[in-house]
Amino acid sequence: MKDILFVERLKLKRSKSWLLYLIGPLLGVSLAYINFFKNYDLFMQPGDNAWIEVWTQAALFMGPFVLPILVGIYSALICRGEHVGGGWKQLLALPVKRSDIFLGKFLTVVRMVIITMLTLFVFFIGFGYIKGVEGNLPLFTILGYIIKGILACLPLILLQLIISIRAKTFGVPLAVSIVFTLPALIVASTPLGQIYPWTQPMLAMSPEDESPIQSYFLFYTLLGGTFTILLLYGLRSFSKRDTI
Repeated sequence: MKDILFVERLKLKRSKSWLLYLIGPLLGVSLAYINFFKNYDLFMQPGDNAWIEVWTQAALFMGPFVLPILVGIYSALICRGEHVGGGWKQLLALPVKRSDIFLGKFLTVVRMVIITMLTLFVFFIGFGYIKGVEGNLPLFTILGYIIKGILACLPLILLQLIISIRAKTFGVPLAVSIVFTLPALIVASTPLGQIYPWTQPMLAMSPEDESPIQSYFLFYTLLGGTFTILLLYGLRSFSKRDTI
């Protein structure tokens, strides 16, 4: 597994993925601060913490829009090399367990999401100090939202990875990501939102008083169930395929 992860990192060096690590969080944070200060009187009520209110906007823009699309791009990127020039045949011919190959690609996308979210964390705090956000910074609270957002991305990563493995062109998984991201805000306000992979990151990242989640126990149970089903399906389908 260590060698597989190392090879995946080498392949990504040519993809300039580091630009996505910067552009995605920068876009999400910029929109959040613009919207917050444009509607400051609407968002801020007596007793509110300004940092939490800004983070609510960051979760709104990053969670259902930027982050799911980035997951689609990341998943497509790590499969792009294998779809060119019979790369899958060469890879599957190696004396490596297919389950390890699948898990290696999954963990690589997870690592990319973690980098993205940590970059979001840094940008969010940096912009806040530059813009002069008032009040005490609830550092560990914001970090907790970051961690929850990463965990909520796991089912979506598996789903997009399964699609990217099957699709022979880069555009298909990206198109799927965009199409299913568009109704995310509408779906999030319905019971379906708790099992809809494109809305789960936003729900997990949002403060409790701003989230439509009624039962966090149910939400994380559904999240874990969705993750388990997609993981088992992904491993089984990948292991049974003779060629991709």
